[in-house]
Amino acid sequence: MFNPFELFSLPVSFQLDLAMLSQQYLQLQKQLHPDNFAAASEQEQRLALQKSTQVNDAYQILKDPILRAEAILSLALQKPVDNENTTHDLAFLMQQMELREQLEEAEAQQDEQKLADLQQQTAASYQQNIAVLAEKIAQQDWTGTKQTIDRLKFIKKLQQEIERLEEKLFDF
Repeated sequence: MFNPFELFSLPVSFQLDLAMLSQQYLQLQKQLHPDNFAAASEQEQRLALQKSTQVNDAYQILKDPILRAEAILSLALQKPVDNENTTHDLAFLMQQMELREQLEEAEAQQDEQKLADLQQQTAASYQQNIAVLAEKIAQQDWTGTKQTIDRLKFIKKLQQEIERLEEKLFDF
């Protein structure tokens, strides 16, 4: 099973020093740069390219809190995270439907303030759920971790839709 933490010689932890992660990423990429393997055999060049790809993938996973949490969950359960089976929290889903309706209203009315309020509300919800996620992981509550990951995915998707609408309405 792919362990992005191992690749960067980091403990499996939700809390990461992102500046240090970035430094390690640059060091690894420097070591794996194609120029370093110009005189190497074709097989060594191919292996370096594969390793470089793994480093890129691991970096993308570790710098994103949702992907990092999924990696931790996957390692804890010793199996890939099931992305098909999402949250069944009806109160949360109803809240998401209401927020989407507000987004549609903001779009129809081209209401910049309503859109800004919605953006602020989703940003706060995202931060609250990140804090809950950190707690669930620390408690090794894997069911709660999965449920919080699912919530964060809904929130992130809504944030992306808000950003898309802002760009469309206000020509950013």
